[in-house]
Amino acid sequence: MTFPEQLKAARTASGLTQAGMAQKLGVDKTTYCGYETGRRQPDINKLRQLITLLDVSADQLLGTCGSGSVTPEELEKLRRYRLLDVHGRDLVDTILQKEYERMTRPEAYEKEDRGWMTYINCYDLAVSAGTGEPWVDAAYKTRLEIPGELVPERAHFCVRVSGDSMEPAYRDGDIVFVERVDGSVNEGEIGIFFLNGDGYIKRLGQGELISLNPKYDPIPLHDYDTLWCQGRALGKLSV
Repeated sequence: MTFPEQLKAARTASGLTQAGMAQKLGVDKTTYCGYETGRRQPDINKLRQLITLLDVSADQLLGTCGSGSVTPEELEKLRRYRLLDVHGRDLVDTILQKEYERMTRPEAYEKEDRGWMTYINCYDLAVSAGTGEPWVDAAYKTRLEIPGELVPERAHFCVRVSGDSMEPAYRDGDIVFVERVDGSVNEGEIGIFFLNGDGYIKRLGQGELISLNPKYDPIPLHDYDTLWCQGRALGKLSV
């Protein structure tokens, strides 16, 4: 179902009329009707209001269940893209394609093999195995020289662990090898995540990030959170 169809179905299920929804959103009925016909698109603030008023998830409302999560911020970028002229879209498409190629070509994996030694980038600003660690500036990294047999074949870069919530598998100070993924890791796998600007190494659960150490509670994930998966944990180099 498309967004207008999902919106209409959710409104009908809630027992609200179009006029009632318009009043709750603070818009006129014509504007709201445009949402349901596809002639208009709500901005990010109105989208958040709709999610709250109709008591549905962003995935349900946007029709993305099962195909990967689309955040309100991503929807806002799509709305802006649709307002561009042909020249603007060509420019954005060109940049997007170049960046996609940069991130998916082998050289982007930040690893280089020289004989029996492997050189791999390690990000110094640690991901947290506990309460979260800001990980904003990707320039904070060092180049490690590691014997090739110790580096997993699919490893693209590595990060340092801070904290004890992923013990006994990953301890404070361990260097974790990471494989970049397209989208996210599978449920049950351990990955490197950015949640609202903070970096974590956690196991992906159903709507939550899970610690291996039982003294730490799972971190719930909400529709309004900004969540990126940076990669899959492949193993570690203990220090």
